[in-house]
Amino acid sequence: KQWYQRRVAITAGGASVTVLNGEEENGDPKCAKVCSGTTGRTTTDWADYSGTTGVYKEVDISGCGFVKIPTITTSIEGSGYHWEITGTSAVYNAKIGSFSTYLAANRPNTRKGFAEAKLWNVE
Repeated sequence: KQWYQRRVAITAGGASVTVLNGEEENGDPKCAKVCSGTTGRTTTDWADYSGTTGVYKEVDISGCGFVKIPTITTSIEGSGYHWEITGTSAVYNAKIGSFSTYLAANRPNTRKGFAEAKLWNVE
């Protein structure tokens, strides 16, 4: 695995962003983007995955306007039991407009309805 160590300072409107690294070469520093969001506590539509103990979600980030595959950092927020699951920061199939996350649990019946009842969402 090759790691890139770059530091590019970007200042706009009094705010400063420092790009530390990424898997691709940096583009024009004036075009660096930081984008954040959530799939929503009451609007995340989880899908069942893997027998009886998992869910997944494809997350649409096309509104961010990335021109290269971004570095993606995730967490899972909710009202309960999300501390028991694995995969909360795992990113799959990263693209400029989307990525997927898969969650598994050691408890039976961790399915779409359970995740949605506990308000699990990707942040």
